[in-house]
Amino acid sequence: MRITYLAHSIIPSRTANSIHVMKMCQAFAKNANEVTLIVPDRKYEMEPGVKDDYAFYGVNNTFAIKKPLPVRYSFQLIVFGFLAARLAKRKNPDLVYCRSFSGCFFASLMNLPVVFESHSPFMDGNTAFRKYFLNIFKRFFFKKLISNRNFLKLVVITHSLKSHYEKQFPVLKNKIVVAPDAADPVPKTKTPPPFFIDKKKLQVGYVGHLYQGRGVELIINLAARIQWADFHIIGGKDSDIQYWKNLTTSLANIHFHGFLPPSEVSAIQSGFDVLLAPYQLNVSVSGGVKINTAKWMSPLKVFEYMAAGKAILCSNLPSLREVLSHNHNALLCDPTALEDWEQALVALRDDIELRSRLGRQAKKDFLEKYTWDSRANLVLSGSPAVKKFDYVK
Repeated sequence: MRITYLAHSIIPSRTANSIHVMKMCQAFAKNANEVTLIVPDRKYEMEPGVKDDYAFYGVNNTFAIKKPLPVRYSFQLIVFGFLAARLAKRKNPDLVYCRSFSGCFFASLMNLPVVFESHSPFMDGNTAFRKYFLNIFKRFFFKKLISNRNFLKLVVITHSLKSHYEKQFPVLKNKIVVAPDAADPVPKTKTPPPFFIDKKKLQVGYVGHLYQGRGVELIINLAARIQWADFHIIGGKDSDIQYWKNLTTSLANIHFHGFLPPSEVSAIQSGFDVLLAPYQLNVSVSGGVKINTAKWMSPLKVFEYMAAGKAILCSNLPSLREVLSHNHNALLCDPTALEDWEQALVALRDDIELRSRLGRQAKKDFLEKYTWDSRANLVLSGSPAVKKFDYVK
């Protein structure tokens, strides 16, 4: 089966969507599928110093990466979508899988079978102009896409997002597949690096971005109140890291380790006792886009935590409860109540069996449902329109 994947992702970069795209391409490439990823050449935003895109993400070189057009401004992504679709047409694929709307739209016009994946409402905008004017055009073209006979289905990451789309676009009923995000199993050969300060203390980790809604303030407040634990923060832009460091100079038990390539993250997470996902009620995405994703999100971090087999302490939000269940595979806390988080950490400190049980169950649930391979199988075989490709052998 020949699959062409069209995306707007910046590769290589620190963004979660770029990790998602690379991991999905690797999963698609299994079972002897021929996969080509087409992304714009966004050199001004790429992670500097990366010599091997595949190694940076920790994926195998089993699929091709094409970057046909230099892109510096967002409006150029429309041109990229047309050129990417035309390049896909030349490859005569069995399926065009898209996280680029413009690419998906043009590919459908070129009589190619398309699947579109969405991680938030397509009509969301980050300015008043987008909300009241541009969205009118976006809705028009989206309706054109989903009514095209070459449109096979929409893939979303949560049931709440599925409900939103079905309400806004009834024609999508029976054409939506819910596929939460995923992660890779942690190799048994992975060993955590020796940077922990005091093994007599509870080692608490957070891996991810440091911008609005990720709960960094909550972690800092916990560190100020809990001296019997070390708090480790992995990730973030240099400017964000320096900002938070300046606010925590008096705290000896909080440690900023900076950004690490995705290929190294699993070893880090496996070395913690507890992993934190303190998402707030308003969660922003990368790139300064002011869209609240808390209602729809299915964070990569949660699945990477589950793969690590460690106790997870997470915000009690509806979208996260689609995967995590309190006292089953995680402990869930009110994102606005610092005392809840402190009490949960006390419980995890004092009850080693609780930590072990939560970690074992999280890993079991992960291996059964949330690997990249199982996600690839789901999105390619989850509807009659795609089953004809006989992806699952």
